[in-house]
Amino acid sequence: MDSSGAQAMGPDQVLLGNIDPVKVLKEGTAADVIEGLSRCYEAAGPRYIAGAGCEVPPDTPPENVKAMAEFARTAVK
Repeated sequence: MDSSGAQAMGPDQVLLGNIDPVKVLKEGTAADVIEGLSRCYEAAGPRYIAGAGCEVPPDTPPENVKAMAEFARTAVK
């Protein structure tokens, strides 16, 4: 997600996800997940819901799912 997409949606929209579910969530590290979510949050602003770009693929490492959940609990305010 880039800031132009978030701006085009308008200030009252809630945006969800948009980290790559395979390259980042399944094949990346927990740090990659946090970095991807951080970029999305920075672009979307406070009306952001942390999540994947679509479904969470089978065999996604549990530590990556935990990293996504921890980001949602602590970073998005």
